[in-house]
Amino acid sequence: KEMSEEEEILITSPLVENKNGKGLQGIKDSIAGTISGAACLFAGHPFDTVKVRMQTQGDAVGAISTLTKTVSEEGVMALYKGVTSPLVGMMFETAVLFVVYGQLKILLQKDPNTPLTLKQYSIAGGLTGIATSFVLTPVELIKCRLQIQRNRVGDATTTASMKYQGPLDCLVKTIKEQGIRGMFRGLGPTLAREVPGNMAFFGSYEAIKHALTPEGQSTDKLSISRLILAGGLGGVAYWSTFYPADVAKSRIQISDKPISLVSCLRQIYATEGIRGLYRGYVPTVIRAFPAN
Repeated sequence: KEMSEEEEILITSPLVENKNGKGLQGIKDSIAGTISGAACLFAGHPFDTVKVRMQTQGDAVGAISTLTKTVSEEGVMALYKGVTSPLVGMMFETAVLFVVYGQLKILLQKDPNTPLTLKQYSIAGGLTGIATSFVLTPVELIKCRLQIQRNRVGDATTTASMKYQGPLDCLVKTIKEQGIRGMFRGLGPTLAREVPGNMAFFGSYEAIKHALTPEGQSTDKLSISRLILAGGLGGVAYWSTFYPADVAKSRIQISDKPISLVSCLRQIYATEGIRGLYRGYVPTVIRAFPAN
């Protein structure tokens, strides 16, 4: 039996067999989430590298300029810098997202025969964002620190002089220099991004699915193309909710000194204006649709 619409992310308890005796539904959703995370990562990581570099570099440079400069000076593979950390972490994060979101839907659904409201979908998404933030923060810290390192193609000197030689080296050095707390630098802006972002994603995803479903039919019967449209637009909604929090997160995570979200946002606005708060927004939105 093929899973329909990611099994509608409907989950019974991950510790109890479903009624059809098909195994543990929570495990199914974890596997689905893990594969989804890997697909999302490889589809969108080059855009993410461009985004992070735009967010953290001193000069206001466009996405195309950042992309061409990175490829010409460091090679195409530079666009996949820092990919190892999220390859492990983001797959786990996506699996957590699927399972936690499904369990919260069950908790919010008092009557199994009554569909959840869009408000309930959004609440479940927002609470899921809290759980995923604790997974994402250390993963994205390592990713960002590796992404901003520059080394020219064939130049062994610049490669050797880089502070971090890989994700494990970055992990060890960060803990050695800043302790375990250092790995969670940027948790505040991550929460500020994930909670409203996931509320927007799941709320809009469900709303668009229902809008695309012919009257009298179930969303289970939606075509893959319509599900892709709903997921893509949901991803755009996620990033558009509070994008400045992500800009601040990137700068906070690559900084050697701790700084609060509010202080960072004020500093960016004071020196770069509104445009500074939305650096990297274009490649992020372009990435959001295919990745989601």
